[in-house]
Amino acid sequence: MVKAAIELLNTAGIQGTTLVAIGEKSGYSRGLATHHFGSKAGLFRTVLKRLSAAWSNELVAQLGDRIGIEAVETAIDAHLAHALRHPDYIRAQNILWGAALDPASEFKPNVTEYKRIQRESVAEWIKAGQQTGEIRSDIKPDRFAEQYYGGLVGINHQWLVSPDFDLAAAYEDFKRNMVRLLSAN
Repeated sequence: MVKAAIELLNTAGIQGTTLVAIGEKSGYSRGLATHHFGSKAGLFRTVLKRLSAAWSNELVAQLGDRIGIEAVETAIDAHLAHALRHPDYIRAQNILWGAALDPASEFKPNVTEYKRIQRESVAEWIKAGQQTGEIRSDIKPDRFAEQYYGGLVGINHQWLVSPDFDLAAAYEDFKRNMVRLLSAN
């Protein structure tokens, strides 16, 4: 049912991704989606958790014990690979993130929590790199993490809305600029 929800988000948007449509698309009774997720917000929370877990698992596998600049570079490369491998995940996630801006969004806390955890991870890479001396000491890890994720989200947003956008070039430039900003040398 989550796969059906991702497909519907990518083809029918938020309004067209109903519990009835999910049940029908996934080959189950109309009521099973309602029984399983409880509400449309419950469905979207589950979809966001699955999409977030898919990315987090890939990132953890790629990062290993890397810290500092090497972690930033590895994460940027892993994110590009993830986006190219799963453009449907990236689009669905961005659709849901956009919907979380609605003041009445019931799954906004899930988005907030996910983004907080991601920023904390990046801030830890930066702090560790500062301890080794490879990252400038005047960089504020929390602020860098905000800008880092803002940059990645912005790049992906441009790619999703502009068919001629060169995603690989944007990621490469972003990586080069982040390294230049961070480097203590």
